[in-house]
Amino acid sequence: MTEQNNKTQSVSIKPRRMAFDTDAPMRRYTFDDNSLISTFFYALSAMFPDGERFFIHSVRHFQKDIDDPVLQAQIKGFIGQEAHHGHSHESLNRAIGNMGFPMAGLVEHMQKRVAFLKRAFGPDRQLALTAAMEHFTAALAEYLLKYPEILDKTDDTIRKMLIWHAVEEIEHKAVAFDVYRQKVNNEFMRKRVMVIAMISLFARIGYYQFRLLKADGHFPRWREWTGAWRFFWGKQGILRENIRSLRKYFRTGFHPMDIDQQALIEHWQERHPDVAALQTQ
Repeated sequence: MTEQNNKTQSVSIKPRRMAFDTDAPMRRYTFDDNSLISTFFYALSAMFPDGERFFIHSVRHFQKDIDDPVLQAQIKGFIGQEAHHGHSHESLNRAIGNMGFPMAGLVEHMQKRVAFLKRAFGPDRQLALTAAMEHFTAALAEYLLKYPEILDKTDDTIRKMLIWHAVEEIEHKAVAFDVYRQKVNNEFMRKRVMVIAMISLFARIGYYQFRLLKADGHFPRWREWTGAWRFFWGKQGILRENIRSLRKYFRTGFHPMDIDQQALIEHWQERHPDVAALQTQ
């Protein structure tokens, strides 16, 4: 095992079943009534269930060939966490859809995309794509846990779900990467797939946002455009911060544990007791 991989030896990955109240009333545009920010997260939520299942599929392909008992245990934890994420976001997607947004159509579009990836990509590239997306989601998770106040004007169910999801994304951020390092270890493919993944991801998010806003007959007001610009690209904007993390992925020999996010998830229950209280398992 490499020195970088040794950093993951003490990581415990615990699937948590949560009782989110997705039947609670929710504003149409949950992020401070800003349609551009809200539909960004609605678009991500539409991708999550089948995206998470794709991640599980890509790691499971190599699971039987992993001899390291620690990594095997982490894979099982990764699969459990991702399965719960998918289930929770399915409930959230239904709630958003019940407000009149075409979430079912977006989910169907994502399902077709995943089916295409399984046909067009071999197991190595599927795993490289999973490692890339896990790095992206861990960077988003870092931002949400570092600046949880950005969720203060978000509806409570979504705020709690994002905090829980963020904690678990950081816990299992290195699992797919470690499997890739052991079983594929192609640095050129790893970096190239990240570029393709980000272009594809943001194109899809933009397309899904367009469909959501069009279906609602809503054209964002100037206040929403300026608020979204600050949220995404301002001094501490979420995507501006995310790009800094993405750059690190392209360093030869990079490992996700090179980015120390541990303090953000240690004692998270004490910092977010209302979220921890929802744990049923």
